[in-house]
Amino acid sequence: MNVLLVNVPSRKGKAGFGLPLGLLYVGAIIERCGHKVKIVDLYLETNLGENFDPRCLDNVIESFKPNIIGYGGIATSYGKTKQLSTHIKEKYPSIIQIAGGALATTFELLLTKAKVDIVFHGETEISLPLYLERLTKGESIYDTPGISYLLNGQVIRNSPAEQIENLDDVPFPAYHLVDLARYLQPIQEWISMYKDPLRETPDFDGLKKKIGNKKYYLPIVTSRGCTHKCLFCYRHVRGFRQHSVKYVIEHIKYLGTCGVNGFQFYDELFNANPAWVMEFCDAIEQNNLDIFYLISGMRVDKVDEKMLRRLKETGCIEISYGQESGSDIILKEYRKGVTSQKNKEITLLTRQVGIPATVQLVIGSPAETDSTINETIQFLKSVNAHTFSLNYLIPLPETPIWQYVMERKLIGDVEKYLNDVAEYGGVPLVNLTRCPDQIWKSWGAKISYELNKHYCKITNRLWLYFFYLLEGKARIYFGPHVPHSLKKIIVRFLERCHLRA
Repeated sequence: MNVLLVNVPSRKGKAGFGLPLGLLYVGAIIERCGHKVKIVDLYLETNLGENFDPRCLDNVIESFKPNIIGYGGIATSYGKTKQLSTHIKEKYPSIIQIAGGALATTFELLLTKAKVDIVFHGETEISLPLYLERLTKGESIYDTPGISYLLNGQVIRNSPAEQIENLDDVPFPAYHLVDLARYLQPIQEWISMYKDPLRETPDFDGLKKKIGNKKYYLPIVTSRGCTHKCLFCYRHVRGFRQHSVKYVIEHIKYLGTCGVNGFQFYDELFNANPAWVMEFCDAIEQNNLDIFYLISGMRVDKVDEKMLRRLKETGCIEISYGQESGSDIILKEYRKGVTSQKNKEITLLTRQVGIPATVQLVIGSPAETDSTINETIQFLKSVNAHTFSLNYLIPLPETPIWQYVMERKLIGDVEKYLNDVAEYGGVPLVNLTRCPDQIWKSWGAKISYELNKHYCKITNRLWLYFFYLLEGKARIYFGPHVPHSLKKIIVRFLERCHLRA
Protein backbone atom coordinates (compact mmCIF):
# COMPACT_ATOMS: atom_id res chain seq x y z
CA MET A 1 0.00 0.00 0.00
CA ASN A 2 0.92 3.65 -0.36
CA VAL A 3 0.72 5.63 2.87
CA LEU A 4 0.80 9.44 2.91
CA LEU A 5 1.75 10.97 6.27
CA VAL A 6 0.83 14.61 6.84
CA ASN A 7 2.27 16.95 9.46
CA VAL A 8 -0.64 19.27 10.26
CA PRO A 9 0.21 22.76 11.60
CA SER A 10 -0.85 23.36 15.20
CA ARG A 11 -0.52 27.12 14.87
CA LYS A 12 0.76 29.71 12.42
CA GLY A 13 4.37 30.82 12.24
CA LYS A 14 7.66 29.43 13.47
CA ALA A 15 6.39 28.60 16.96
CA GLY A 16 4.99 25.24 15.85
CA PHE A 17 7.54 24.40 13.18
CA GLY A 18 10.14 21.69 13.65
CA LEU A 19 11.31 18.30 12.46
CA PRO A 20 8.23 15.99 12.59
CA LEU A 21 10.00 13.27 14.57
CA GLY A 22 6.78 11.41 15.38
CA LEU A 23 5.92 10.95 11.71
CA LEU A 24 9.51 9.94 10.90
CA TYR A 25 9.28 7.15 13.47
CA VAL A 26 5.88 6.09 12.08
CA GLY A 27 7.30 6.19 8.55
CA ALA A 28 10.11 3.84 9.59
CA ILE A 29 7.56 1.42 11.08
CA ILE A 30 5.42 1.42 7.91
CA GLU A 31 8.44 0.91 5.65
CA ARG A 32 9.55 -2.02 7.82
CA CYS A 33 6.10 -3.53 7.13
CA GLY A 34 6.86 -3.36 3.40
CA HIS A 35 4.68 -0.41 2.39
CA LYS A 36 5.61 2.78 0.54
CA VAL A 37 5.61 6.03 2.51
CA LYS A 38 5.59 9.72 1.64
CA ILE A 39 5.65 12.59 4.15
CA VAL A 40 4.21 16.04 3.49
CA ASP A 41 4.92 18.77 6.03
CA LEU A 42 2.25 21.42 5.66
CA TYR A 43 4.35 23.93 7.59
CA LEU A 44 6.69 23.93 4.60
CA GLU A 45 4.00 23.67 1.96
CA THR A 46 1.77 26.46 3.32
CA ASN A 47 4.26 29.13 4.41
CA LEU A 48 4.27 28.05 8.07
CA GLY A 49 0.50 27.64 8.04
CA GLU A 50 -0.22 31.15 6.77
CA ASN A 51 -1.52 30.00 3.36
CA PHE A 52 -3.36 26.88 4.45
CA ASP A 53 -5.97 25.51 2.05
CA PRO A 54 -7.73 22.13 2.48
CA ARG A 55 -7.03 21.42 -1.20
CA CYS A 56 -3.26 21.65 -0.64
CA LEU A 57 -2.82 17.86 -0.76
CA ASP A 58 -4.71 17.31 -4.02
CA ASN A 59 -1.64 17.28 -6.28
CA VAL A 60 0.22 14.85 -4.01
CA ILE A 61 -2.82 12.58 -3.82
CA GLU A 62 -3.17 12.58 -7.61
CA SER A 63 0.47 11.60 -8.14
CA PHE A 64 1.17 9.33 -5.14
CA LYS A 65 -2.30 7.70 -5.04
CA PRO A 66 -2.27 6.82 -1.34
CA ASN A 67 -4.44 4.05 0.09
CA ILE A 68 -4.11 5.63 3.53
CA ILE A 69 -3.55 9.20 4.71
CA GLY A 70 -2.27 9.58 8.27
CA TYR A 71 -2.37 12.87 10.17
CA GLY A 72 0.11 13.86 12.85
CA GLY A 73 0.16 16.90 15.10
CA ILE A 74 -1.05 18.01 18.52
CA ALA A 75 -4.51 18.84 19.87
CA THR A 76 -4.51 22.28 18.26
CA SER A 77 -3.92 20.69 14.85
CA TYR A 78 -7.52 19.50 15.04
CA GLY A 79 -9.12 22.41 13.14
CA LYS A 80 -6.93 22.01 10.05
CA THR A 81 -7.21 18.21 10.23
CA LYS A 82 -10.97 18.59 10.12
CA GLN A 83 -10.77 20.78 7.02
CA LEU A 84 -8.36 18.40 5.28
CA SER A 85 -10.22 15.20 6.12
CA THR A 86 -13.62 16.65 5.14
CA HIS A 87 -12.34 17.78 1.75
CA ILE A 88 -10.52 14.51 1.09
CA LYS A 89 -13.54 12.38 2.09
CA GLU A 90 -15.68 14.31 -0.41
CA LYS A 91 -13.16 14.19 -3.28
CA TYR A 92 -11.38 10.88 -2.59
CA PRO A 93 -13.88 8.79 -0.57
CA SER A 94 -11.98 5.50 -0.96
CA ILE A 95 -8.90 6.77 0.92
CA ILE A 96 -8.72 5.60 4.54
CA GLN A 97 -7.87 8.49 6.89
CA ILE A 98 -6.16 7.85 10.23
CA ALA A 99 -4.63 10.04 12.95
CA GLY A 100 -2.32 9.55 15.92
CA GLY A 101 0.19 11.05 18.32
CA ALA A 102 -0.93 13.90 20.55
CA LEU A 103 -3.61 14.74 17.97
CA ALA A 104 -5.39 11.56 19.18
CA THR A 105 -6.53 13.44 22.31
CA THR A 106 -9.26 14.97 20.13
CA PHE A 107 -10.42 11.53 18.93
CA GLU A 108 -14.13 12.09 19.59
CA LEU A 109 -14.11 15.26 17.49
CA LEU A 110 -11.99 13.65 14.78
CA LEU A 111 -14.42 10.75 14.48
CA THR A 112 -17.72 12.66 14.81
CA LYS A 113 -17.04 16.18 13.50
CA ALA A 114 -14.17 15.53 11.09
CA LYS A 115 -13.90 12.64 8.63
CA VAL A 116 -11.11 10.60 10.18
CA ASP A 117 -11.83 6.85 10.09
CA ILE A 118 -9.41 5.46 12.68
CA VAL A 119 -7.50 7.11 15.54
CA PHE A 120 -4.42 5.46 17.06
CA HIS A 121 -3.76 6.06 20.75
CA GLY A 122 -0.35 5.79 22.40
CA GLU A 123 2.57 4.07 20.73
CA THR A 124 2.07 2.40 17.35
CA GLU A 125 5.02 0.01 17.05
CA ILE A 126 2.67 -2.90 17.79
CA SER A 127 -0.81 -1.67 16.87
CA LEU A 128 -0.03 -0.11 13.48
CA PRO A 129 1.71 -3.14 11.90
CA LEU A 130 -1.19 -5.33 13.13
CA TYR A 131 -3.72 -2.92 11.62
CA LEU A 132 -1.88 -2.78 8.29
CA GLU A 133 -1.57 -6.57 8.16
CA ARG A 134 -5.28 -7.08 8.78
CA LEU A 135 -6.16 -4.38 6.27
CA THR A 136 -4.04 -5.93 3.48
CA LYS A 137 -5.50 -9.38 4.18
CA GLY A 138 -9.05 -8.06 4.11
CA GLU A 139 -9.63 -9.03 7.75
CA SER A 140 -11.61 -7.05 10.31
CA ILE A 141 -9.58 -4.31 11.94
CA TYR A 142 -12.08 -3.38 14.63
CA ASP A 143 -10.55 -5.45 17.43
CA THR A 144 -7.10 -3.92 16.87
CA PRO A 145 -5.88 -2.73 20.26
CA GLY A 146 -5.12 0.95 20.81
CA ILE A 147 -7.55 2.38 18.24
CA SER A 148 -10.86 4.23 18.31
CA TYR A 149 -13.47 4.39 15.55
CA LEU A 150 -17.09 5.22 14.81
CA LEU A 151 -19.55 2.28 14.70
CA ASN A 152 -23.29 2.82 14.22
CA GLY A 153 -22.90 6.43 15.29
CA GLN A 154 -21.10 5.50 18.52
CA VAL A 155 -17.44 6.21 19.30
CA ILE A 156 -15.68 2.98 20.25
CA ARG A 157 -12.29 3.05 21.95
CA ASN A 158 -10.51 -0.29 22.23
CA SER A 159 -8.29 -1.35 25.10
CA PRO A 160 -4.76 0.11 25.01
CA ALA A 161 -2.10 -1.49 22.83
CA GLU A 162 0.96 -3.01 24.38
CA GLN A 163 4.02 -0.79 24.60
CA ILE A 164 7.24 -1.95 23.08
CA GLU A 165 9.44 -3.35 25.86
CA ASN A 166 12.88 -2.63 24.43
CA LEU A 167 13.17 0.83 22.87
CA ASP A 168 16.31 -0.26 21.04
CA ASP A 169 14.07 -2.40 18.79
CA VAL A 170 12.64 0.85 17.37
CA PRO A 171 14.25 1.77 14.03
CA PHE A 172 15.88 5.16 13.61
CA PRO A 173 13.49 7.80 12.26
CA ALA A 174 13.10 7.62 8.47
CA TYR A 175 15.08 10.80 7.85
CA HIS A 176 15.25 10.07 4.10
CA LEU A 177 11.52 10.85 3.85
CA VAL A 178 12.13 14.58 4.37
CA ASP A 179 14.61 17.19 3.20
CA LEU A 180 16.62 17.25 6.43
CA ALA A 181 18.40 20.48 5.51
CA ARG A 182 15.13 22.41 5.83
CA TYR A 183 14.88 21.52 9.53
CA LEU A 184 18.40 22.35 10.65
CA GLN A 185 18.34 25.01 13.36
CA PRO A 186 21.06 27.68 12.99
CA ILE A 187 23.18 27.88 16.15
CA GLN A 188 23.98 31.49 15.29
CA GLU A 189 20.52 32.50 16.54
CA TRP A 190 21.33 30.90 19.89
CA ILE A 191 24.72 32.64 20.03
CA SER A 192 23.11 35.99 19.26
CA MET A 193 20.56 35.48 22.02
CA TYR A 194 23.25 34.86 24.62
CA LYS A 195 25.23 37.86 23.42
CA ASP A 196 22.27 40.00 24.51
CA PRO A 197 23.69 42.67 26.86
CA LEU A 198 20.95 41.96 29.40
CA ARG A 199 21.93 38.26 29.61
CA GLU A 200 25.07 37.45 31.56
CA THR A 201 26.18 34.00 30.38
CA PRO A 202 29.01 32.36 32.34
CA ASP A 203 31.92 31.10 30.24
CA PHE A 204 30.34 32.30 27.00
CA ASP A 205 33.70 32.00 25.24
CA GLY A 206 34.00 28.39 26.38
CA LEU A 207 30.60 27.59 24.95
CA LYS A 208 31.48 29.21 21.63
CA LYS A 209 34.71 27.20 21.55
CA LYS A 210 32.75 23.98 21.97
CA ILE A 211 30.44 24.98 19.13
CA GLY A 212 33.47 25.82 16.96
CA ASN A 213 32.59 26.15 13.29
CA LYS A 214 29.48 24.00 13.57
CA LYS A 215 26.45 25.79 12.20
CA TYR A 216 23.33 23.76 12.92
CA TYR A 217 21.59 21.43 15.32
CA LEU A 218 18.70 18.98 15.09
CA PRO A 219 16.24 17.44 17.61
CA ILE A 220 16.77 13.88 18.84
CA VAL A 221 15.23 11.79 21.64
CA THR A 222 16.79 9.22 23.96
CA SER A 223 13.69 8.18 25.93
CA ARG A 224 9.92 8.05 26.17
CA GLY A 225 7.73 9.13 29.05
CA CYS A 226 8.37 10.79 32.38
CA THR A 227 8.41 9.90 36.07
CA HIS A 228 5.78 12.55 36.89
CA LYS A 229 2.55 13.80 35.33
CA CYS A 230 2.19 17.54 35.72
CA LEU A 231 -1.21 19.19 35.86
CA PHE A 232 -0.91 20.65 32.35
CA CYS A 233 1.00 17.83 30.67
CA TYR A 234 -0.31 15.33 28.12
CA ARG A 235 1.16 11.84 28.45
CA HIS A 236 0.34 9.27 25.77
CA VAL A 237 2.85 6.65 26.94
CA ARG A 238 2.90 4.84 30.26
CA GLY A 239 5.92 4.89 32.54
CA PHE A 240 9.46 5.80 31.52
CA ARG A 241 11.83 3.94 29.18
CA GLN A 242 15.18 4.93 27.75
CA HIS A 243 17.32 3.74 24.87
CA SER A 244 20.65 2.18 25.72
CA VAL A 245 23.64 4.52 25.56
CA LYS A 246 24.97 2.40 22.67
CA TYR A 247 21.79 2.99 20.65
CA VAL A 248 21.90 6.76 21.22
CA ILE A 249 25.59 6.96 20.26
CA GLU A 250 24.89 5.02 17.05
CA HIS A 251 21.97 7.38 16.34
CA ILE A 252 24.27 10.38 16.78
CA LYS A 253 26.90 8.78 14.52
CA TYR A 254 24.26 8.10 11.87
CA LEU A 255 23.18 11.74 11.86
CA GLY A 256 26.85 12.66 11.67
CA THR A 257 26.96 10.97 8.25
CA CYS A 258 24.17 13.40 7.27
CA GLY A 259 26.37 16.33 8.30
CA VAL A 260 24.66 16.90 11.67
CA ASN A 261 26.91 17.40 14.72
CA GLY A 262 24.72 19.57 16.93
CA PHE A 263 21.72 18.19 18.80
CA GLN A 264 18.79 19.23 20.95
CA PHE A 265 17.60 16.41 23.20
CA TYR A 266 13.81 16.69 23.15
CA ASP A 267 13.24 14.18 25.94
CA GLU A 268 10.57 15.04 28.46
CA LEU A 269 13.05 13.80 31.03
CA PHE A 270 16.69 13.34 30.03
CA ASN A 271 18.09 12.59 33.50
CA ALA A 272 15.61 10.10 34.99
CA ASN A 273 18.59 7.79 35.52
CA PRO A 274 21.68 9.80 36.60
CA ALA A 275 23.94 6.76 36.03
CA TRP A 276 22.75 6.64 32.40
CA VAL A 277 23.66 10.32 31.95
CA MET A 278 27.20 9.74 33.26
CA GLU A 279 27.60 6.67 31.02
CA PHE A 280 26.41 8.73 28.07
CA CYS A 281 29.01 11.44 28.78
CA ASP A 282 31.75 8.77 28.99
CA ALA A 283 30.61 7.28 25.67
CA ILE A 284 30.84 10.66 23.92
CA GLU A 285 34.51 10.89 24.91
CA GLN A 286 35.28 7.23 24.19
CA ASN A 287 33.87 7.60 20.67
CA ASN A 288 35.66 10.93 20.10
CA LEU A 289 32.41 12.64 19.16
CA ASP A 290 32.97 16.32 18.43
CA ILE A 291 29.44 17.54 19.11
CA PHE A 292 27.49 20.15 21.04
CA TYR A 293 24.03 19.67 22.48
CA LEU A 294 21.13 21.33 24.30
CA ILE A 295 18.90 19.49 26.79
CA SER A 296 15.22 20.45 26.74
CA GLY A 297 13.98 18.50 29.76
CA MET A 298 15.73 17.77 33.08
CA ARG A 299 14.58 17.51 36.69
CA VAL A 300 16.39 19.54 39.34
CA ASP A 301 16.16 16.74 41.91
CA LYS A 302 18.22 14.33 39.82
CA VAL A 303 21.28 16.46 39.11
CA ASP A 304 24.42 17.44 40.99
CA GLU A 305 27.59 19.39 40.29
CA LYS A 306 29.50 16.32 39.10
CA MET A 307 26.87 15.57 36.46
CA LEU A 308 26.75 19.20 35.32
CA ARG A 309 30.52 19.35 34.88
CA ARG A 310 30.52 16.14 32.84
CA LEU A 311 27.73 17.46 30.65
CA LYS A 312 29.65 20.67 30.03
CA GLU A 313 32.89 18.79 29.28
CA THR A 314 31.15 16.66 26.65
CA GLY A 315 29.42 19.51 24.78
CA CYS A 316 26.30 20.61 26.68
CA ILE A 317 25.63 24.31 26.04
CA GLU A 318 22.15 24.74 27.58
CA ILE A 319 19.76 23.00 29.99
CA SER A 320 16.03 23.65 30.42
CA TYR A 321 14.53 22.50 33.72
CA GLY A 322 10.94 23.73 33.63
CA GLN A 323 10.89 25.66 36.89
CA GLU A 324 7.24 26.63 36.14
CA SER A 325 6.70 28.86 39.23
CA GLY A 326 8.43 30.52 42.16
CA SER A 327 5.63 29.51 44.54
CA ASP A 328 5.63 26.22 46.43
CA ILE A 329 1.83 26.38 46.45
CA ILE A 330 1.74 26.34 42.65
CA LEU A 331 4.53 23.76 42.31
CA LYS A 332 2.54 21.43 44.56
CA GLU A 333 -0.60 22.02 42.51
CA TYR A 334 1.39 21.29 39.33
CA ARG A 335 2.57 17.98 40.88
CA LYS A 336 6.18 18.88 40.17
CA GLY A 337 7.56 17.07 43.21
CA VAL A 338 10.18 19.79 43.84
CA THR A 339 10.39 23.03 45.81
CA SER A 340 11.16 26.56 44.65
CA GLN A 341 14.31 26.43 46.81
CA LYS A 342 15.55 23.37 44.89
CA ASN A 343 14.75 25.08 41.60
CA LYS A 344 16.75 28.11 42.72
CA GLU A 345 19.70 26.04 43.97
CA ILE A 346 20.11 23.99 40.80
CA THR A 347 19.46 26.88 38.40
CA LEU A 348 22.23 28.89 40.06
CA LEU A 349 24.55 25.86 40.26
CA THR A 350 24.09 25.14 36.56
CA ARG A 351 25.05 28.69 35.66
CA GLN A 352 27.94 28.60 38.10
CA VAL A 353 29.31 25.53 36.29
CA GLY A 354 29.06 27.51 33.06
CA ILE A 355 25.93 26.15 31.39
CA PRO A 356 23.05 28.53 30.65
CA ALA A 357 19.90 27.36 32.46
CA THR A 358 16.78 28.79 30.89
CA VAL A 359 13.81 29.55 33.12
CA GLN A 360 10.41 28.35 31.91
CA LEU A 361 7.22 29.54 33.57
CA VAL A 362 3.57 28.49 33.37
CA ILE A 363 1.19 30.86 35.14
CA GLY A 364 -2.55 30.92 35.74
CA SER A 365 -3.28 27.63 37.54
CA PRO A 366 -6.43 27.46 39.71
CA ALA A 367 -4.48 28.36 42.89
CA GLU A 368 -2.64 31.28 41.29
CA THR A 369 -3.04 34.68 43.01
CA ASP A 370 -1.29 38.03 43.08
CA SER A 371 0.69 36.65 46.04
CA THR A 372 1.99 33.60 44.15
CA ILE A 373 2.82 35.78 41.14
CA ASN A 374 4.91 38.00 43.45
CA GLU A 375 6.72 34.89 44.67
CA THR A 376 7.51 34.01 41.06
CA ILE A 377 8.85 37.53 40.48
CA GLN A 378 11.11 37.18 43.52
CA PHE A 379 12.28 33.78 42.29
CA LEU A 380 13.19 35.21 38.88
CA LYS A 381 15.19 37.97 40.54
CA SER A 382 16.96 35.50 42.85
CA VAL A 383 18.22 33.37 39.93
CA ASN A 384 19.14 36.37 37.75
CA ALA A 385 16.66 35.40 35.06
CA HIS A 386 17.31 38.17 32.57
CA THR A 387 15.10 36.43 30.02
CA PHE A 388 12.60 33.62 30.49
CA SER A 389 9.84 31.70 28.77
CA LEU A 390 6.40 32.76 30.01
CA ASN A 391 3.09 31.15 29.07
CA TYR A 392 -0.35 31.02 30.57
CA LEU A 393 -1.57 27.52 31.43
CA ILE A 394 -3.35 26.06 28.41
CA PRO A 395 -5.83 23.28 29.26
CA LEU A 396 -5.82 20.60 26.54
CA PRO A 397 -7.75 17.33 26.20
CA GLU A 398 -6.54 14.34 28.24
CA THR A 399 -4.33 16.46 30.51
CA PRO A 400 -5.13 16.38 34.26
CA ILE A 401 -6.35 20.01 34.20
CA TRP A 402 -8.87 19.18 31.44
CA GLN A 403 -11.18 17.37 33.84
CA TYR A 404 -11.17 20.45 36.10
CA VAL A 405 -12.15 22.62 33.13
CA MET A 406 -14.90 20.30 31.91
CA GLU A 407 -16.46 19.83 35.37
CA ARG A 408 -16.75 23.60 35.78
CA LYS A 409 -17.90 24.17 32.20
CA LEU A 410 -15.17 26.77 31.65
CA ILE A 411 -15.03 25.92 27.95
CA GLY A 412 -18.28 25.85 26.02
CA ASP A 413 -17.37 25.13 22.40
CA VAL A 414 -14.29 22.85 22.43
CA GLU A 415 -13.77 23.11 18.67
CA LYS A 416 -13.70 26.91 18.83
CA TYR A 417 -11.43 26.81 21.86
CA LEU A 418 -8.87 24.55 20.12
CA ASN A 419 -8.90 26.88 17.12
CA ASP A 420 -8.38 29.91 19.39
CA VAL A 421 -5.39 28.23 21.06
CA ALA A 422 -3.97 27.43 17.63
CA GLU A 423 -4.39 31.07 16.63
CA TYR A 424 -3.19 32.82 19.79
CA GLY A 425 -0.86 30.37 21.57
CA GLY A 426 0.02 30.95 25.21
CA VAL A 427 -1.95 34.16 25.78
CA PRO A 428 -4.68 34.15 28.46
CA LEU A 429 -7.79 32.40 27.09
CA VAL A 430 -9.43 30.57 30.00
CA ASN A 431 -9.39 31.98 33.52
CA LEU A 432 -8.90 29.01 35.85
CA THR A 433 -8.32 31.18 38.90
CA ARG A 434 -10.61 32.95 41.36
CA CYS A 435 -9.17 36.34 40.39
CA PRO A 436 -11.03 38.79 38.12
CA ASP A 437 -10.12 38.57 34.43
CA GLN A 438 -8.49 42.00 34.50
CA ILE A 439 -6.05 40.92 37.23
CA TRP A 440 -5.45 37.48 35.71
CA LYS A 441 -4.67 38.90 32.27
CA SER A 442 -2.25 41.45 33.73
CA TRP A 443 0.12 38.93 35.33
CA GLY A 444 2.24 38.29 32.24
CA ALA A 445 2.89 42.02 31.71
CA LYS A 446 3.47 42.49 35.43
CA ILE A 447 6.19 39.84 35.57
CA SER A 448 7.97 41.25 32.50
CA TYR A 449 7.72 44.82 33.78
CA GLU A 450 9.06 43.99 37.25
CA LEU A 451 12.00 42.02 35.86
CA ASN A 452 12.89 44.67 33.29
CA LYS A 453 12.72 47.38 35.93
CA HIS A 454 14.85 45.28 38.31
CA TYR A 455 17.64 44.70 35.81
CA CYS A 456 17.70 48.25 34.59
CA LYS A 457 18.12 49.29 38.21
CA ILE A 458 20.84 46.82 39.23
CA THR A 459 22.85 47.36 36.03
CA ASN A 460 22.27 51.12 35.91
CA ARG A 461 21.34 50.73 32.25
CA LEU A 462 18.09 52.60 31.73
CA TRP A 463 19.43 53.85 28.42
CA LEU A 464 20.17 50.25 27.43
CA TYR A 465 16.64 49.17 28.25
CA PHE A 466 15.18 51.69 25.82
CA PHE A 467 17.70 50.59 23.19
CA TYR A 468 16.64 47.03 23.93
CA LEU A 469 13.03 47.90 23.13
CA LEU A 470 13.94 49.69 19.90
CA GLU A 471 16.02 46.73 18.75
CA GLY A 472 12.85 44.70 18.50
CA LYS A 473 12.53 43.00 21.87
CA ALA A 474 9.15 44.56 22.65
CA ARG A 475 6.11 42.41 21.99
CA ILE A 476 2.39 43.05 21.81
CA TYR A 477 0.04 40.11 22.33
CA PHE A 478 -3.36 40.19 20.65
CA GLY A 479 -6.29 38.65 22.45
CA PRO A 480 -8.94 36.59 20.63
CA HIS A 481 -11.38 39.48 20.32
CA VAL A 482 -9.15 41.95 18.47
CA PRO A 483 -10.42 42.28 14.87
CA HIS A 484 -8.04 40.96 12.23
CA SER A 485 -8.14 44.23 10.30
CA LEU A 486 -7.01 46.16 13.41
CA LYS A 487 -4.23 43.67 14.04
CA LYS A 488 -2.91 44.20 10.52
CA ILE A 489 -2.83 47.98 11.01
CA ILE A 490 -0.99 47.68 14.33
CA VAL A 491 1.51 45.15 12.98
CA ARG A 492 2.24 47.37 9.96
CA PHE A 493 2.85 50.32 12.28
CA LEU A 494 5.16 48.28 14.53
CA GLU A 495 7.16 47.04 11.55
CA ARG A 496 7.76 50.65 10.51
CA CYS A 497 9.05 51.27 14.04
CA HIS A 498 11.26 48.14 13.76
CA LEU A 499 9.26 46.43 16.53
CA ARG A 500 7.30 43.20 16.33
CA ALA A 501 4.00 41.79 17.54
